[in-house]
Amino acid sequence: MWPLFIENCRYILRSRMILLVLLFSTLVHYSGLKLVSHLTLYIQNSVTVLGPAEMLTVSLYLQLFTALSIAAVYGIWMAPYAHKGERSLLTHVLPVEKIKFPICYSFCCGLILMINELVLLAVFWSIKGAQTFSFSELPWNNLINAFAFQTLCLEVLMLFLALGSLVLGHVATVFLGASSLFIMQILGAMSSLVKNSPETPFFSLKGLFVFLFEKLPPVGNFLFDFHRVVKGENILGSHLILWCSWLVVAHLLFWVKIRYPSKNRSTEA
Repeated sequence: MWPLFIENCRYILRSRMILLVLLFSTLVHYSGLKLVSHLTLYIQNSVTVLGPAEMLTVSLYLQLFTALSIAAVYGIWMAPYAHKGERSLLTHVLPVEKIKFPICYSFCCGLILMINELVLLAVFWSIKGAQTFSFSELPWNNLINAFAFQTLCLEVLMLFLALGSLVLGHVATVFLGASSLFIMQILGAMSSLVKNSPETPFFSLKGLFVFLFEKLPPVGNFLFDFHRVVKGENILGSHLILWCSWLVVAHLLFWVKIRYPSKNRSTEA
């Protein structure tokens, strides 16, 4: 699997995606944090300046936007590249187990997301200085947990976008993926309201909705869970189990797709 991983890394370098990630991530983080560093809050005639911990919280949400963009680009355009059109023939003649392809793509995507996280820390250091990186100034546990949780969720999203790109094509996956994320966020908010309402019987429309929604990838709860992680709160263990389970399912579906491609490969170009 190591040669396959190295080849994927070379493709990322040849496509200049790393350069684009560095430029895009640096621009978003630097401009956002620079703006926040000059903000002052007026609350009850008192002036409050955001400290390093508050700025780090803002930077995590900026980083979430850049990481989501990276996962979408990698999943829709990068991962399916070798398995579409005339290039798809190489997938079936290479002496590589097909299950290793999605695993390598997950490693490569995780590596790019890690670079994006390092850019955040570098920009934060350049604005606030190295003295703010002490354990007393920054909530490092929350930061590490947010990075880990975000990477897990975006790996699942990336693989499903890659699968959609193989089956439906690039353009359809962009619109379908964006629509699905928007709809799932609405359903997540509705599910929270229904669960918090008293006496919701299981054998009812609301109860059935909550039951089915909780078996789907918890995309609708992603922003709520991410907010909890950033604040240092615990998220539901069932959500983590669901994300891990759907990560395995995404790997298996991707493996099935490249192991048993459609007969008319011209439609996959």
